[in-house]
Amino acid sequence: MIPLGNVLVVDDEQASFEMYRDVLTPEGYKVEWAADRANALSKLHGSTWDVVVLDQRLSGEAGGDSGIDLVSEIVPTGAKVIVATGYADPAMIDRAFRDGAYDYLEKVPTLPALLRIKVRNAAEAIRERRLAALSAEDREKEIRDLWNAVRTEADHHRKGKLLEDLMVLLFKTVHGFTHVETRRKSRDEEIDIFIRNESSETFWVGEQSQYVIVECKNWSKPVGPSELVVFRDKIVNRGGRCRLGFFVAVGGFTEGFLTRSATFRKDDVLVVPVGPNDLEELVLSKDRNEVLKTLHARAVMSGNGH
Repeated sequence: MIPLGNVLVVDDEQASFEMYRDVLTPEGYKVEWAADRANALSKLHGSTWDVVVLDQRLSGEAGGDSGIDLVSEIVPTGAKVIVATGYADPAMIDRAFRDGAYDYLEKVPTLPALLRIKVRNAAEAIRERRLAALSAEDREKEIRDLWNAVRTEADHHRKGKLLEDLMVLLFKTVHGFTHVETRRKSRDEEIDIFIRNESSETFWVGEQSQYVIVECKNWSKPVGPSELVVFRDKIVNRGGRCRLGFFVAVGGFTEGFLTRSATFRKDDVLVVPVGPNDLEELVLSKDRNEVLKTLHARAVMSGNGH
């Protein structure tokens, strides 16, 4: 299975590493530390890394800015380099990009939020590249491996990321649902998966839903009606450009969720519940478009909208 994201932090201060680790581990990344140039090069050639967070002022023989000298050595490994700096000197930034750095990160009060975004973007670029290179056979194997990992992963954060990755890959196998983004955030809400509906098929065109959003819950317990209400609000808040959502719950749904769904029968918004058995069917199916239509029809007939 293609890893969620392996991050190497190259920084001579343990406190800095611990801060990066504490921010990134809950996001589902595996984070390791290299305190100096020699250790960094050893780890780089000993494992595969998706992202390297590199301190500009890493101490070394060349002085306090020797970290920047590592950029050109890291880039050929295929990892995305994010240079962390206390002061965004234009000359340093220009050199970093010339040497192949992916981005830079200023050590400002908003660093944790910026770190999450920049590492996520870098890791997703790497993962997209690897997924795009898969053959059809390998892609299907990746889907099955992800589903097995979702069912067995004990860490809550990694399980959530695995589930999102699984759903992204499943939807991308359906024609017209290939433009997918994850974890779209605003000040008051987060959307797990955001899909541009570019299908030319009459069935999906007829939904008159320019976008489709997906909620992923990796809970072991069933999801209740309050979560349904919150998700429907996310759909409604899209300015009329979204009328369709899929609610994916590994632990299934309570009777209250399904009962509450029936109260929306006169609404134009449709929420399609996707439980564990439905996920299994999607993973194993050779025609996921038809499976999604079947789930859609079931939601309509249950009085969940339309």
